[in-house]
Amino acid sequence: MTSRNQPAARFHVRWLPANALTPDPRNARIHSARQVARIADSIAAFGFNAPILIDGKGGVLAGHGRLLAARRLGLWEVPTITLDHLSEAQARAFMLADNRLGELASWDDGRLGVELQELKSLDLDFALEATGFELSEIELRIDWRPSRRPMARGRDQRSRLQQSDQRARAPVARAGDAWTLGPHRLVCADDCDAAGFSAIDAAIRRWQAATGDSARLHSSGETFDEVARGRGGARREPRERIPSPLVGEGEGGGSRGRETRARRRADGKRERVTSTPTGSAWRDPPP
Repeated sequence: MTSRNQPAARFHVRWLPANALTPDPRNARIHSARQVARIADSIAAFGFNAPILIDGKGGVLAGHGRLLAARRLGLWEVPTITLDHLSEAQARAFMLADNRLGELASWDDGRLGVELQELKSLDLDFALEATGFELSEIELRIDWRPSRRPMARGRDQRSRLQQSDQRARAPVARAGDAWTLGPHRLVCADDCDAAGFSAIDAAIRRWQAATGDSARLHSSGETFDEVARGRGGARREPRERIPSPLVGEGEGGGSRGRETRARRRADGKRERVTSTPTGSAWRDPPP
């Protein structure tokens, strides 16, 4: 064990048999099959560039996902670095820090969009999805680039661009939504405000980034990204409930239907109609 002020010994990369390494059963990080497949795609495209960190006995401290990906690819040996300068308590804390600290970073959407756009324009000998981004997400990131928005000319154009920016920043989650996050269920309360919905969106995105899985809207089965594209990133106001039509209203109603509606509105009372073919229908007075 080294002191806090004493630097650790120089590290050496050793290639060891994959089946000689032992995943730590206390590892709190969950690696979904989808994420492992993405890691395997990255290793196949770029090589095994990030060694697995182990203790002196071959126990994995960092790189559980990479080890699973190596086994998925059928690799016989994997690169490792032994961290034998850590105490048992330090090793356990390092496992948490190695996973947690990466979650505290965020993306610069503008720069990310530019980088993805430039990579997409190149003649690559690997799939762009090896970056870890799905093709649909790549297109979305590119479209979010501020430089792709047209220059505003005149007050009307500026107004439309401001409205577009507001929609892009508006939360995806809405009141009453129930999101399935693996074995968990996240339900949006009816009294949640815009800041609360934005916090829910951020929590869902962090969960997706951490697990490599997709949150799904329970009512439709759509993924979070699909719902975001369908809703345009904007929260819509709930639609007014349209009651069943009264007698004479709708197609073919003619003047009788118009007279009935006018009389109901002037009267201001709630009336019941029993002569419709499908039963009773209610019409509330207008506000």
